[in-house]
Amino acid sequence: MNGRTVAVMDLAVGPLGFAPGAYAGLVLIALGTLAGAWSVRRWPHRGEVLLPAAGGVLLALAVFDLLPHALGEVQTSGMPAWTVPAGIAAGYVVVPACGALLCRMGGRKQGHGLGTATALVLHRAVEGMTLILLPSMPVITALVVHAAAEGLALTALLEARGRRRISLWLALACLSPLLGSLATQAVSLPDGAHALLMAVVAGVLLRGATGAAVLLHERYPAAHAWHGRLALMAMGSALAITVAAVVMLH
Repeated sequence: MNGRTVAVMDLAVGPLGFAPGAYAGLVLIALGTLAGAWSVRRWPHRGEVLLPAAGGVLLALAVFDLLPHALGEVQTSGMPAWTVPAGIAAGYVVVPACGALLCRMGGRKQGHGLGTATALVLHRAVEGMTLILLPSMPVITALVVHAAAEGLALTALLEARGRRRISLWLALACLSPLLGSLATQAVSLPDGAHALLMAVVAGVLLRGATGAAVLLHERYPAAHAWHGRLALMAMGSALAITVAAVVMLH
């Protein structure tokens, strides 16, 4: 436990024992998530822009946020180097396949989107852990930008797949940082568990990013070159904004 963590714990207040900034951060993260979701509902016919933007967010989170964290955790814990690629492969192939199988067993035709939504919720729980350990203004700002991008990605992907119960998933996305914060105080995970979890989540998010690209091609075939350029601009902008938030967070 470092000096910064001790200082945060000394400032803990309220029934949950969080630092004052953490309470504000949790509220702002929830509001950021809802703002991102609102942008999708506000412009429901802009799927050719929102879908590639969602893909850019997922790609940035997987490659520039989760993957470096997982590699760092592997080096720190002394786990085998193949742990990260194995976790990514499991997240990219095994988890979505299991989700699709469960949906077929439940009488649904498609399971696309559910695995990505679950991965986003888990990823946000990790963000809640970060907020408790480092409740500073730059961290909170970066997490709020993160949250808006994730709310957009979650809503755009689920709506494009014709999913109902989007409100339920948004509620889970808003609550998962709080649950992650509580878990940080209550449970100590074994060495290497963080690395494996982040690698699996990164794999699922990469699958979601490629799925967004496929879905864009299926639902919005680029009849004109302008549409293709617009999609690339949307993906690039979302990726750049999310990467900037990741850099601020670090």
